[in-house]
Amino acid sequence: MKCAVVCKPGSEKIGREVVCFLEEIGIKADIGDYCTNCDFIVTVGGDGTILRTLQNLKDCPPIFGINTGKVGLLTHATPENFRDKLKIALSKMEIEELMRVESNIDEIIALNEIALLTSMPARLVEFSIFVNDVEIEDLRSDGLLISTPIGSTAYALSTGGPVIDPNMECLLIVPVAPFKLGWKPWVISDIRKIEVEVKSRDCLAIADGHKTVNVRAGEVLTFKKSKYPAKFFKIENRISKIIEMLRSIK
Repeated sequence: MKCAVVCKPGSEKIGREVVCFLEEIGIKADIGDYCTNCDFIVTVGGDGTILRTLQNLKDCPPIFGINTGKVGLLTHATPENFRDKLKIALSKMEIEELMRVESNIDEIIALNEIALLTSMPARLVEFSIFVNDVEIEDLRSDGLLISTPIGSTAYALSTGGPVIDPNMECLLIVPVAPFKLGWKPWVISDIRKIEVEVKSRDCLAIADGHKTVNVRAGEVLTFKKSKYPAKFFKIENRISKIIEMLRSIK
């Protein structure tokens, strides 16, 4: 087996410990951001390190995360216990998939969300939102999020969206600071066609806070469940981790 170890800046020492541990148990490992032709990935950082790694991968191998960041919702272990946790994960090889969302614009893909955000601070963008060719919303706002279930605990949560079971197959539509009373987020089945028309001015499409694409006024963007899910070594207590995270930010 071969492993790629991806480290957040400042976490290289832990990364070298991971490489040494894997070589001790007979697995070849290298540190670097190039994750092709490997059997699995170990990330050393936080959730942001995992999101950045996934931006470079479509059909990705399973990921094992060691948390040296803050939240660590997607991670499996700490620098103190990663040896035991990783050894158990490799012995079981139980893999889970989390859906990602993709858009037709520049073929961007995201695990948490694709955010459409105003490119001019303090200037609103007008959006028309369609589901299966039926307009469900027309509003002006600072932006709009198309989120996955696991992404419902990220940016979408801070904008007033609901927490969604990460095993559900759906997409969440949440406006960012809408200039409208009584707005509601939408939870849409993953088999529906979602289209967003950017009407008033240019904006930015940002995938998981990492990849940015310019969107011109008048463009119509489509969003759908990606056929390339993110793969992780299975986390048995993911719901418990979500509850713990929510309690920590009250």
